[in-house]
Amino acid sequence: IALVVFGLLGFLVAPSVIRSQLQTRLTALLDRPVSVQAVHLNPFTLRLQLDKLHIADRDGHSPFVDVDRAVVNASWTSLFRMAPVLDELSLQHPQLHIARTAPQQFNFSDLIEKFAGGPPKPDSQPARFALSNIRVSDGDITFADAVSNATHRIDHLDLGIPFIANLPRDTDVFVQPLLAMNVDGSPLRIAGQTKPFADSRESVMSFTLNHLDLPCYLGYVPVPLPAAIPSGQLSGQLELHFVQAKAGPQVRLGGQLQLDNFALANRDGS
Repeated sequence: IALVVFGLLGFLVAPSVIRSQLQTRLTALLDRPVSVQAVHLNPFTLRLQLDKLHIADRDGHSPFVDVDRAVVNASWTSLFRMAPVLDELSLQHPQLHIARTAPQQFNFSDLIEKFAGGPPKPDSQPARFALSNIRVSDGDITFADAVSNATHRIDHLDLGIPFIANLPRDTDVFVQPLLAMNVDGSPLRIAGQTKPFADSRESVMSFTLNHLDLPCYLGYVPVPLPAAIPSGQLSGQLELHFVQAKAGPQVRLGGQLQLDNFALANRDGS
């Protein structure tokens, strides 16, 4: 009887309650209208699906974030670990609209100011969590830059992250590292490779940077920097490792970087 009641509440009652609470709480938290077309919940597997998640901009009608389908597959071990453990997190066709209205001012700058925390306390411990099988499929990002009077577009964005965790978990990892997209019509694809004979099932992604112009890209940093970089080029090769060690999951970044023609100045230019 308890299982039947639990199932009826989970399948029939909980989705409407979750939908109402998500819309109300996220609207108040983000200062933006939030709506969800439908919520589906399996109370036995803890699989939560959101259909047509919409977050408007602060003006109430301009688009900000839209997601066709979001799936969160939680694990019952979250109750025993007293920390969030997600076996899967996937976003289908997310659409993000970013606007730069002034230097270092974006349509999400208010959110950064609201959620930015101070320096961590000396005795503070990092939050414990485990996220596995993170996938973004067919994403779109539109960037309207009013400063340079230009519009940039990233489409067909596919992202795969095997895990991000700082506590041990026993989860079947089926997502391979992947970053693929079209940037203003130019294709970019970086796929990871899994070492076939490694007990740790280690996957590696390699990145190459060739004279990346730092002043050009630092102009898009959404927060003021303590110093100015009038010139500098960044080159190098990096490797991102996803290792499923016995002691726990590990994400390591290593490689070599080189700076050329680098200059650092005070914010007033001196």
